[in-house]
Amino acid sequence: MSARLHKLVWGPLELSLEWRTTLFVFLLFPGLVALGFWQLERADEKRALSVRHTERLDMVALSGADLFRELGGHGEAEVDPLDFADRRVVLTGKLLADDYVLLDNRVKGGRFGYEVVVFIATSEGRIPVNLGWIPGDSARRSIPDPHLKAGSYTLSGRLYVPQKAPYLLAVQATPSTLPAVVQAYEAPLFGPGLSGILGAAVLPAMVRIAADDPLARIADWPLVNQSPEKHTGYAVQWFTMAAALMLAFIFRSSNLLPLLLGRWGPA
Repeated sequence: MSARLHKLVWGPLELSLEWRTTLFVFLLFPGLVALGFWQLERADEKRALSVRHTERLDMVALSGADLFRELGGHGEAEVDPLDFADRRVVLTGKLLADDYVLLDNRVKGGRFGYEVVVFIATSEGRIPVNLGWIPGDSARRSIPDPHLKAGSYTLSGRLYVPQKAPYLLAVQATPSTLPAVVQAYEAPLFGPGLSGILGAAVLPAMVRIAADDPLARIADWPLVNQSPEKHTGYAVQWFTMAAALMLAFIFRSSNLLPLLLGRWGPA
């Protein structure tokens, strides 16, 4: 039984379609092209983030009162938190040594560790502030002590609003006590529950401390995890693979190559 499904002839050009090869190519080719355009979209998103970051550097820094007025303290803010993402923040409040959560499985420079999120007490409520990374026990035999020193502080940073929900290995619940270890800090989800524990409204957003702030641990926050140029490079790779696949299919299924090389002739 012949493996050829159909043969098409246009003058000297002959195209012989074998169904398995044809099916494989026409399933894979659109996927490769789609991946290329997806990477271009990611590159555009990263450029937009860079522009936003730069533009908001020049805006007046937000205070704790500004944050609560604009974003609310009960997860019911009418404004979009992304409208305030990357804004500079300067706030004064009290740090309490046991009011913190550790964000699990944060790897930096190949080392396992945690990020420390404290809840700074202000007159308006509690503001989650990520102090940065601390090393942990890779064997997970113990939980590190961040050695927080209670007291009143004025600290600076930037409002962090994630673009999308964090990737989680399992659904997590709001901590019932503090200190606690969580996979990620889900500000809108955690706010109401933590308000009950802390006895005050908790801002449904998080501040990432400035790297040069005296309270900061290792706080070299990347603006984006990959540059726009890298996404563009990936797009070029996907488009190149799509083109190579289609060319290989055409040359395999037709006599185009002999025609181009001038070797075509009657059988």
